[in-house]
Amino acid sequence: MLTRTLSRRSLIQYSGLASAGLVSSYLLAACGDDDDDDDDGVGQAATATEEPMMDETPTEEAMMDETPTEEMMADETPTEEMMTDDPTATEEMMAEPTATEEMMTDDPTATEEMMAEPTATEEMMTDDTVKMLVSGWYRGEAVEYYDFGMHTPLTDGDSVATAPIWVLVHEMMAGEDPQFVEGQHNIVDVVPGDEGYSDLWQVMLVEVPDDYEPDSIRNAADINEMAYPVTETEMYVNCPIVPEETELEGGEPLVQGWYQDEAVYYPDFGMNIPFAIPIWAFITGMDADGNPMFIEGQHNIIDAIPGDEGYSAFWRVNLVMVDADYEPDSIRDAADVNEMYEVTVTDLVVNCPVVAS
Repeated sequence: MLTRTLSRRSLIQYSGLASAGLVSSYLLAACGDDDDDDDDGVGQAATATEEPMMDETPTEEAMMDETPTEEMMADETPTEEMMTDDPTATEEMMAEPTATEEMMTDDPTATEEMMAEPTATEEMMTDDTVKMLVSGWYRGEAVEYYDFGMHTPLTDGDSVATAPIWVLVHEMMAGEDPQFVEGQHNIVDVVPGDEGYSDLWQVMLVEVPDDYEPDSIRNAADINEMAYPVTETEMYVNCPIVPEETELEGGEPLVQGWYQDEAVYYPDFGMNIPFAIPIWAFITGMDADGNPMFIEGQHNIIDAIPGDEGYSAFWRVNLVMVDADYEPDSIRDAADVNEMYEVTVTDLVVNCPVVAS
């Protein structure tokens, strides 16, 4: 296998899209389709479209959308639901991993039926507010995921950028779980489009007095002004901010938060490590305009799902170069990719949480 690395800047320039800012039209194939400016994900690699998507992230709707957990519901403080009673837990405190065997279906025909579903962007999105699931391959098995686009850049190596999310608590006793303020929604200070925004949030615990009135603080500036004690944790949660009217195909609800006194909404996918891992999208090369030519019918390939060591919902796009006569979906395992083909590692990262099928 020959592996090359292509930076985000080189990738945009090479594809001839730098001046227009259309990163999305270069790589809709890495994740799922995205229809608004807030969700510029990598499209489904399973489908190659002749015309690059102008306002959506990568071409080919082959990547994911999001999927929040049942516990992270609207009227409760999302982070509170993610904490466990184990004071020694770190990354597992807020995670809700799905074991590999739970992710896979027991129906032997289900895999083929899932992969037979339409992969074209226009077929995946039923309207402007619905996030559809995208099909992919994991070690020969069919998986599904959501696509929240490219809002979380790399920082160093495979590390991804994070932003703070403030969670209000009452007194914090050593060795005990924090007492979350009932009725208080979490607070962020950036949204998609703001400098420094990331779908991955680092949890900051803000200690307030017992007589604190829930939701009387709704922005980060007030937290700083009040000089409440803040504890920076090593917990990171995947909570991509989306429009309030967004609906997920799987029915997962949105959680309300605060951004500079305004309500914002996000699905909560729980704990996530602050690193990106590979996702493989298949191409035959670049066209005359510098756009990748994706393999129609080939679904993207991943090598980790929730419950696997090292799983992350943030995927670093790897372009796999195959011959024009390649048979779509004849490769369904990352091990086969690494043995047989030239791979170009890009600096594009997509937030595509895998969910149970």
